[in-house]
Amino acid sequence: MTPPSPWQPAPAHEPSAPDATTRSWLREQGSLTTRLRRHWPDLAVRVLAEGLGTPLPHEARRLGLADGVPAWLRCVLLVGGGLPRVYARTVIPDGPALATWAEVQALGQQPLGELLFGLHGLDRSGFDWAQGLAWPHADHWPGAAPGCWARRCVFTREHAPLLLTELFLHLPPDGATPTHPCP
Repeated sequence: MTPPSPWQPAPAHEPSAPDATTRSWLREQGSLTTRLRRHWPDLAVRVLAEGLGTPLPHEARRLGLADGVPAWLRCVLLVGGGLPRVYARTVIPDGPALATWAEVQALGQQPLGELLFGLHGLDRSGFDWAQGLAWPHADHWPGAAPGCWARRCVFTREHAPLLLTELFLHLPPDGATPTHPCP
């Protein structure tokens, strides 16, 4: 039996714990990269892992993949002001979808958001939210997990899905000092 998903659609689920600042970041409709750069002009991408691998079970379910089916994974930290701000995971099913998203595989140290918000012909699903999930690479942001809030959505291009998950680590309200959206 499949366990219930920890992910809830954003419109149907108002988070119970986060403050208005965290909700604002969870609901951001524009480029997260652009918003982060307003606070940290030194924003940099630190690639933690990239290549074929096995998606997490909840990622596979979201993409309609069987458990254990390989996909192309990109795991990065967005770092600004010397702190990890966002952990982001990109999952693209192996096969024809990889060709459709070839430029994502060549990003290197460039943020995915700069690419996505420059492309035409994309559809984006609504956001799902979750809190407190276990994540690979959590040792790269000590003290920020497991209670962090995350959001995810699926971008579709030419019928090829790309799942993007963003885990919020250390973020500021606009015009204020950084906050920590993890309990």
